[in-house]
Amino acid sequence: MLTRVTDTIIEELIDATCKDVRSRHFYLHALHGLVRVAKAEQLQEMRQDVERATSGITLPEGCDSDSTEPT
Repeated sequence: MLTRVTDTIIEELIDATCKDVRSRHFYLHALHGLVRVAKAEQLQEMRQDVERATSGITLPEGCDSDSTEPT
């Protein structure tokens, strides 16, 4: 799910700021959740960019996915 670099950075941040076990557990899950949301947002933005980039493109006849004729 997360990269080893991301896990390392999260652990270092928690080590520097949290001393008790409860806070460490809370922040670990909160930061991992934040990374997941950021990745989902990034994927959604990439999909929107692809949609915008391809919205004006027209395919030549016979290039659509429903075509059953030989090319």
